[in-house]
Amino acid sequence: MAKKYYGLKSITMGPNAVDGGMGLALTEVLGDTVKGTATLTSTAPETAEIEIEEIDQLYDEIETKGAVWTLAASTYNVTKETMHELFGGTITGNIWSAPVGGASAVVYRSVVAETRTNIKVSFVKMKLTATANLAFDKSKLGQIDWTGKVLSPDKAGIAALSFDFGE
Repeated sequence: MAKKYYGLKSITMGPNAVDGGMGLALTEVLGDTVKGTATLTSTAPETAEIEIEEIDQLYDEIETKGAVWTLAASTYNVTKETMHELFGGTITGNIWSAPVGGASAVVYRSVVAETRTNIKVSFVKMKLTATANLAFDKSKLGQIDWTGKVLSPDKAGIAALSFDFGE
């Protein structure tokens, strides 16, 4: 019987391993995921059609760009630690400060997303980007929307992502 893939149990993340492989010190920094926002999607690979003069049918098709895998979610956990993790900058006491000069931080992390049915999806290297959605509205909570794109690992010979379906 097929194992059901649904619900979010947790998303943990941490620095990539020194050798460029999967990070080992992963923690749940974000949490408080906005209901219905956690999604894992992939694009279709891009291809180019090859034609030749001698025939009217397609001669061949070659892949020009592989599929792109993206994990996205939003969190209500707006804390100095979350801001630092997703936007860079510094923390001094209870104050988070944006990077000097307004430059966006480039954040690379190893990430594991686990479903409520204990399926673990591991991403060796993701580039994280985020946007703040902090309404000054008494009927809404502020949230941070973030996206992680799967990148090729720095360590040779390992897959960029894997699904562990457990037992």
